[in-house]
Amino acid sequence: MNISFGNAVVKTYNQLSRLPLGSITAEGWIKDQLLRSKEGMGGHLDELEPDMIATPFITYSSFKHLPNDPDDADPTFAAGWSGEISGTYWTGLIQLAFTLNDQHLIKKAITWVNAVLKHQEPDGYLGSYSPATNRLADYNPWSANWCYRALLSFYEATGRQDVLLAVYRGLLWFCENWKNHKTDYAGPTLIESMIMVYALTGDKRLLTFCEDWIDWLEDNTRWQNSGSRLLSSELPYTSMHVVAYGENVKHPAVVYCANGNEKLLHASVNGMEKALRHIVQTTGGASSCNEYLSPKGAVNETEYCNFATFNHSYHWLTMATGEARWGDEIERALFNGAEGARKKDERAIAYVTAPNQVLATRSSGLFAVYPEMAAYAPCYNVACCPTQSVRILPEFVRTMALIDQSKSLHLFCYGPATIMSPKIDLTMDTLYPFRDTITLTITRAKAATLHFRIPAWCKNPAISVNGEIAAITTASNGFACIDQPLFTGDIIVLHFPMEITINKVDDSDSASKFPISIERGPLVYALPIPTKWTKYPGNPITPLPKDWCWYEAWPEKSHIEAGDMVLEYDKLPWAKAVDETITPDQIRVIEHDTDGYVWENPPITLEVPLYHAEHTYLRCAPRTYESWGGTAKVSGPPELCTLVPHGCTNLRITYLPRAAK
Repeated sequence: MNISFGNAVVKTYNQLSRLPLGSITAEGWIKDQLLRSKEGMGGHLDELEPDMIATPFITYSSFKHLPNDPDDADPTFAAGWSGEISGTYWTGLIQLAFTLNDQHLIKKAITWVNAVLKHQEPDGYLGSYSPATNRLADYNPWSANWCYRALLSFYEATGRQDVLLAVYRGLLWFCENWKNHKTDYAGPTLIESMIMVYALTGDKRLLTFCEDWIDWLEDNTRWQNSGSRLLSSELPYTSMHVVAYGENVKHPAVVYCANGNEKLLHASVNGMEKALRHIVQTTGGASSCNEYLSPKGAVNETEYCNFATFNHSYHWLTMATGEARWGDEIERALFNGAEGARKKDERAIAYVTAPNQVLATRSSGLFAVYPEMAAYAPCYNVACCPTQSVRILPEFVRTMALIDQSKSLHLFCYGPATIMSPKIDLTMDTLYPFRDTITLTITRAKAATLHFRIPAWCKNPAISVNGEIAAITTASNGFACIDQPLFTGDIIVLHFPMEITINKVDDSDSASKFPISIERGPLVYALPIPTKWTKYPGNPITPLPKDWCWYEAWPEKSHIEAGDMVLEYDKLPWAKAVDETITPDQIRVIEHDTDGYVWENPPITLEVPLYHAEHTYLRCAPRTYESWGGTAKVSGPPELCTLVPHGCTNLRITYLPRAAK
């Protein structure tokens, strides 16, 4: 989603804007992962769950009941839930298609878009609710907005005016039929599409509708999504579904982009800042135990939806404020928690994961609504998280570079890519986040300027142009500018030295154990647990095709088969603890030759002295749990252990217990 400076017909107040979809194409490891997604869930989820994903906006299809639930689902809920999941998938698929410039996926997207437009009703209604279903239900605008996100992404990539017109007519249907009706939970997400289309059309009915909804929430919401509640210092645990908070927190800032009301912007910024303080883990995942707001903790779980949803809201806050700091949060969530919850062949994700994960099985979930959500699957009986997983990486690529109102380029997030913008085209060659050097080659420019984000963790950046150290000017918004014009053929090298940081995790509202996490640059490191994958049929709504299945992840058998099942503590290589006074100079950084896929074969590891803590974990425990006591009793001298990036794992210990010596 975007408010484009190039296409807006009214004054807008956003400081930055995305480039049109397709302007940034993935290279290197990002392209490798997107190609795996094409062959995995990204290219095939509509085939795995056709009623829920392929056709809700084409035939009003929806799931009828959940597995193990003999009762038919309420038609109103089923229509909205299936519409959300379908729209989420097509939002990801369309961005995946144009980010890869893959003609097969683009053709698939075109087929869906044309069918959706054909299905629009004469009065403009465009959604997942049949005429016989209550269209005043909260999930109607929620699901419609997901469809509109997909269609508007397609419009950005193709410029097809019939697609924009279809969304516009769909939004006007809500303006007319919901003008005296509002809901407080999922419905407000429609604000996002309303404001984007307002910028493209100048129709004040759309803006007024959104302003009225924001005002209505002040006196009528049950949740943490009114301006005054976002502006408060409180964020009560269990008071809201985390994914709904992640969606709703951006809405005042989105409306600010259209009307310039700074109080609305402050509400969104404050709402996100307190989320970062209270619920967002070191790994970038928002703690969502039982799917509701919950504190940080080693075994507190994140619903996968939240990696994508929070990153999407960080994108909006970046565009609204022009501040570079949100890029640090986007990279943290993607490179760590989001990658650590994906099977590396892109054929399954874990619905819920935690910083410490000793096993991921159909019964290992501590806080999952259904314990099976802790296992790895391509399409759960509720498929929102798999579809969200399809969009997170293409959306990251879209946000790697932004433009300001003068159309000057701002590099925002880093990774291998090719970027085309109004004033400058370039390639970004790098193994970031595993390396600290980024080489930019200017392929088209004439006396252009270039801005770039200096990561908050980088103390001494160094920039050169054509081999000469370049002067830079750093602005208060966290972006720096190279103080010389750039031309075709120039080569720029950004060097962001990565230092090791030792972090004592504040889990005082959870377990009060204050474990240690170790970071270097944008990556959080973990003690990996070698993993054995066991296939099983799973419990999807639609039987899976051949070669698709669900998985349990177990520690490799070699670590658990010998001796007494309970007392062979020395067979648990993850039973470790760290001296909380450890310093960065005691940790060795090892860079490896690139060999294969980066999330399977990490190009960088750390050697960290850790103590054996033999009574920390039981081998036979069916779930990952917190070790007893504030510190772990250890034995013997510390030994060097290899830590890898959290995103390179599926089972691991990321929050290390503190050693009691």
